[in-house]
Amino acid sequence: MDFKPMLYLKIGLIVGFVLLTIMYLQEQGNLQKNAIQLKISQLKQDNESMEKEIHQFEQKISKLRSDPKTVEKVAKRKLGMVRQDETIYIFHRDNETN
Repeated sequence: MDFKPMLYLKIGLIVGFVLLTIMYLQEQGNLQKNAIQLKISQLKQDNESMEKEIHQFEQKISKLRSDPKTVEKVAKRKLGMVRQDETIYIFHRDNETN
């Protein structure tokens, strides 16, 4: 009996199985890699947005520390403060229309 053809068939099946397994695992790795790259891209965009927001807050803080007009504006709007020589008039709107 000649076992060489049977041996070649077994070796071919094993090699084929190994190659298919490697190709499958590589595809799974590529999918994970793409998902990670997408997440990194989203995080970079979030970082840029937060950096812009931080810069805006730093500018506001700087104005509050150095600009008296800005401090007065915030005191009036947020705290309801007024100067001694100012008079505040509050108008109420009627919800009814004729």
